[in-house]
Amino acid sequence: MDFRDSGPSQRSLVILAVVACVIQVALSPQISIFGGRFNAMLVLAGTLALTGNAPRAVYVGFFAGLFYDLTASVPVGLMTLLLTIGSFALSHVSNAGTTGFSGTSIRLFFVFSIVVCLANGIGLLLLGYEGDILISLGAHGLMSALLSCALAVPFLMVAGSANQGRGGFTAKGKGGTRFKSSSSGKRLRNLR
Repeated sequence: MDFRDSGPSQRSLVILAVVACVIQVALSPQISIFGGRFNAMLVLAGTLALTGNAPRAVYVGFFAGLFYDLTASVPVGLMTLLLTIGSFALSHVSNAGTTGFSGTSIRLFFVFSIVVCLANGIGLLLLGYEGDILISLGAHGLMSALLSCALAVPFLMVAGSANQGRGGFTAKGKGGTRFKSSSSGKRLRNLR
């Protein structure tokens, strides 16, 4: 079987990380729609977790969450924990074929974004940073998740375009496909 890395190249990974950091520091604090803000670190962690590479997803999730916690006025460690666990779970739920801009990757990222942002809103409420549950779940949870999903579209497109021409996952080996043929079933019946 021929397994190739279907994730973004190292160069595109660095470009995505730099762009996400610039958006998080320069643009995200300036734009607020109905109390929600862009979370570029969530977008970076989710985009790279969709490649299916669990160790890289955990590392990126941890450092992206830590960067978010250090650049926003939130308790340090909350988003770090959420993105680390969320990236790990997303990398195991997705397979290597969901990298890039596809219906499956959008749906998986949307669920990932909603779960992480709502958990962050609940965490902010429990830690006393938010006083109202509707503001915590609505503004910090739902609206931030929707804005992050909108920001994820170009990131997923870049991650998908980096895979074109690199070959991807193929299940064919030298002897054909990875599925058993009907002739092997006949041989088993003959052995009985």
